[in-house]
Amino acid sequence: MDRWESESEDVGISTFGQEKEKVASGDMNIQMNLDALKDVKKQYKKIKRYMRSSIYTIAMMDGTEKRVSDLVRDSEDNPT
Repeated sequence: MDRWESESEDVGISTFGQEKEKVASGDMNIQMNLDALKDVKKQYKKIKRYMRSSIYTIAMMDGTEKRVSDLVRDSEDNPT
């Protein structure tokens, strides 16, 4: 059975000084901008396609690759 098809599990949320409360993981109310998410997904796919290309491999061997290495460095400096 796939992880996404399984039933929702209860997630425990606790705060300092208050009782622990149970929240069903499927009942979260989250609002997202789907247009912005679409743009991020498009950029991600372009970067992954570039990383599979031979141009990326050659740039890594030459030491001239900047696009992916800058993204990796930024993510290491600013973890979320």
